Amino acid sequence: MSGSEIELSIRSQSESFVGAQASVEKENEVAPSNAVSLPPVDTGFQAWAYLANADIRVIPGHTLSRTEFSLIIIAHKCTMAGVLAIVGSVSSGLLYLSSIVILLLVNRYPWYKRQVMVFGLAIAVAGLVGAAYSTEPWQLVLTQGVMYSLGGSLLYFPMTTWMFEWFSAKKGLAAGIIFSGTGVGGVIMPFVVERLLNAYGHKTTLLAMAVASVAFTLPCFPYLKPRLPVAQIVGPRSFDTRFTRSGPFWILFVPNSLQGLASLIPPLYIPTFASDLDLSSTSGTLVLSVLYGASAPGYIFMGWLSDRFDLRYSILLSSIGSALAVLLLWGLSEGLPLLVVFACVYGFLASSWPALWTRFSTITSEDPHQASSVWSIFCAGKGIGSVLSAPIASSLPRTWYFTGRSDFAYSVKGYGPLIIFTGLSLLFTSSASLYRSSPIPRRLADFFNTHLLTMLSPQNPAWRAT
Repeated sequence: MSGSEIELSIRSQSESFVGAQASVEKENEVAPSNAVSLPPVDTGFQAWAYLANADIRVIPGHTLSRTEFSLIIIAHKCTMAGVLAIVGSVSSGLLYLSSIVILLLVNRYPWYKRQVMVFGLAIAVAGLVGAAYSTEPWQLVLTQGVMYSLGGSLLYFPMTTWMFEWFSAKKGLAAGIIFSGTGVGGVIMPFVVERLLNAYGHKTTLLAMAVASVAFTLPCFPYLKPRLPVAQIVGPRSFDTRFTRSGPFWILFVPNSLQGLASLIPPLYIPTFASDLDLSSTSGTLVLSVLYGASAPGYIFMGWLSDRFDLRYSILLSSIGSALAVLLLWGLSEGLPLLVVFACVYGFLASSWPALWTRFSTITSEDPHQASSVWSIFCAGKGIGSVLSAPIASSLPRTWYFTGRSDFAYSVKGYGPLIIFTGLSLLFTSSASLYRSSPIPRRLADFFNTHLLTMLSPQNPAWRAT
């Protein structure tokens, strides 16, 4: 890097810091006597209480729609094995894709955020109870894949909007701490669910999970609250889509969507891969637990790194590191030890990518009031990748030249093409680090802005009718 580039980088970071400080100072200026005294940003009991309870709420939420549901379906492999990929894809995809609609709605009508969260909890619990009494694969897709994920989205995304009120200079760290709840749950819950399945069966297990969801959520509600009184929010804001005409947005959005596609493949295939290595079912559960457990400190570290240093360092570390983990550690694994090492490295580097979304949103849009709406677009991008991951990945395992020629993963039952595709896709996501210098075709940006975001914008006449 040349001296001028270093100077520009330092100047940019300094200006961002000064701008953040000025924003905070402006909020804390002496207000009229009838004004409400606001809690401090980035510090104080209320900010950290919000963050801690948001993290606790996430522990049973996201992980129940991934690892544990996979175990439940595998327990019915004689009749439901074919629906595993569908439930995983629908559940993860809907969870992220719904963010763009939910966040636009709750940001337009912030008075109803808490009611939406309660409604989401009710739908999620109903989905778990319905799954307990499901007897057909389509019923499992509806209850577990659709209802639980939609309810979780309605509960989760309104809660995250308050993160942008409580944290400014530490938004990346805050996002990392919230996301780390998925990793903490991923360490404990697979073993708990597997033990419940073996002892009581799928019906009792799902009903117990419904009770646990309520027990984890209700005590957190008093601390999940906005920093700014809703009365001080000036009417519904229109969603400014001008940022979609900029190069940085697209340079970040496309690799982000591809990362969502590729990063889901190892967690989906690790259980069956462990089985094909003639490892016990407990070994597959152990590897998944290690992977999700490693993601907890990974989220926090990546969020902290994005706050403190140039965002490109975080992008390159996550993308290149996770790609090498797939190509070298998973690809050359021939037993449980190296597979566990792969899970540690991959969970720490690949799963922590969403912690960067808060920085993505501030880079692509300068308006802090619509940061959560821009953030939702990157969530939706991951959702697009998640939906596509199952059909694409299922077509990749096939016999090729190296099948059966060694004991490495590349030679095990056609996993070679799957591993290569995953590794190269993750390597391509490093192109997001070019967001400062790479232009994009103007027609592509205009098309996206004209068709999709204009339709979702509150300026649309269809919105005014509501």
